Amino acid sequence: LVNCINMKILHISNFVQKQNGRLQWNHCFKINNGFIRNGHNVCSFSDRDMSRMNLINKINGNKDLNKKLINTFKNFYPDLVVLGHADKVHRDTLSEFKNINKEVKIIEWSVDHYYLNKTSQKLQLNSDFVDAFFITNADENLNTCLTSRNSISFFPNIFDKSIENLTIYDNNYFKYDLFYALSYGVGTGKLRKKKSNYDREEILDYITKNIPQIKTNFYGYDGRQPVWGNQFEKELSNSLLSLNLSRKPHIKYYSSDRISQYMGNGSCVFIDINSGLNELFNDNEAVFFDSTDLDEFQRKILYYVENIQETRSIAKRGWEKGHSNYNERIVTEYFIDIAFNKIPTKEYSWPINQFFL
Repeated sequence: LVNCINMKILHISNFVQKQNGRLQWNHCFKINNGFIRNGHNVCSFSDRDMSRMNLINKINGNKDLNKKLINTFKNFYPDLVVLGHADKVHRDTLSEFKNINKEVKIIEWSVDHYYLNKTSQKLQLNSDFVDAFFITNADENLNTCLTSRNSISFFPNIFDKSIENLTIYDNNYFKYDLFYALSYGVGTGKLRKKKSNYDREEILDYITKNIPQIKTNFYGYDGRQPVWGNQFEKELSNSLLSLNLSRKPHIKYYSSDRISQYMGNGSCVFIDINSGLNELFNDNEAVFFDSTDLDEFQRKILYYVENIQETRSIAKRGWEKGHSNYNERIVTEYFIDIAFNKIPTKEYSWPINQFFL
């Protein structure tokens, strides 16, 4: 076993300085928190923000950015490089990392759906240099991005009490019954003319049409702009129930990372059972529904709106499960365990879906 104590970690991701703090819940911050709380020294490099700082990068394909990154690597000399949706980093830069420090490990994490947004192709691009991939999916065909020298592993969406710091189940008053926020992506954070959210909007349409007696608070829907930052937390707090809807096709364990925002802040979350997340959360920690049976879905919403004490209990147990089993310290410990030891050396709170070529 490798002794992985007090390491130096270079974390390259989109730390969204452009967004003026409205995306403070992003996984890159939780991952940083986890590494630091586990005793490691973390140097953060925001590839997209650094790219924007110099217009030359637009002309020369981010050569200036990658030079800065190599110099950062030389100065910091990390034991571990962590990539997270770091699309501006060149393959040659990763190769140079390995040349400078032959012992360095490189890992890459992703919270995207493996079969959407060209995720599999993006991961495949770096496969020659990445020692281990981590993704919030567990489909049996995830190995298409691999070579014979690495692996891809499932990890759960991360809960962090310093970020998800509300206990909504303790609130005395709720202005609405049900909350949902459709994001339309984090780039602009605004409604788009070209829609790609029909599968999720169908559920919202059904609720609006067939359950008009419940008070809904939906954002990013029916002409209402998405909600972000502190305002998101305020609106989430106005309802005890929330919807966790993810893009289709369903893939094992995949969920929008909003699930940790909802549940981690103490909301009682409705989750589509076709995601398989009932293997990570029990029936008394979340409410599972089947999106192919909307009549049953309707009955469940009405039941939990009317039985608020039972709903509070489910919300609290879900909050406890998320923060105790899937928190930032445990997940980042898992990253390091896999990166340096190839297979997990201890038991974790989720099924170890690890794939090799």
